[in-house]
Amino acid sequence: FHFSDVKEPKPMKLAIFSDTHGNTAGMVRAVRRICPDILVHLGDYVRDTAVLEGEFPELPLYSVSGNCDLFAALPDAMTFLAGPVTVFATHGHRYSVRQSTDSLLNTAHFSGASLVLYGHTHTARFEQMAGMSLLNPGTAGTGATPTFAVAEISNAGEIACRIIPIDSV
Repeated sequence: FHFSDVKEPKPMKLAIFSDTHGNTAGMVRAVRRICPDILVHLGDYVRDTAVLEGEFPELPLYSVSGNCDLFAALPDAMTFLAGPVTVFATHGHRYSVRQSTDSLLNTAHFSGASLVLYGHTHTARFEQMAGMSLLNPGTAGTGATPTFAVAEISNAGEIACRIIPIDSV
């Protein structure tokens, strides 16, 4: 046995989508291309997740309802574990994210989250704030450049995020 034979476990990979608005083909292409461990849909046409469930039944799927999901039987926010990291996921409309992320960050902080996911604004964004990684994947379904996000989480809890144009996958 040699220490050089020990391989570092690969990071856990999340594919994060929001605001698909009925456009599911890019989402499916993205999942096939990046081979994630977890799927996340942040609302607005959360019914689009049925396509993900059908195509990738082996992958865990976390989804929340958005302002366009009026009769969805899903929460508008949730926390879940991705490896050692607590993730707070919401669409964002109930936190007025178009004006400010303060309310969202406050709620996420008190949930113990290190990774905060939200949508609603259709604007992709990633930054570190208040000791948390704040990520909006943008819109996977509408807009000039539809996007999604990938978050990779190491066993040590380090978080790396990328925003990717759907058309590039």
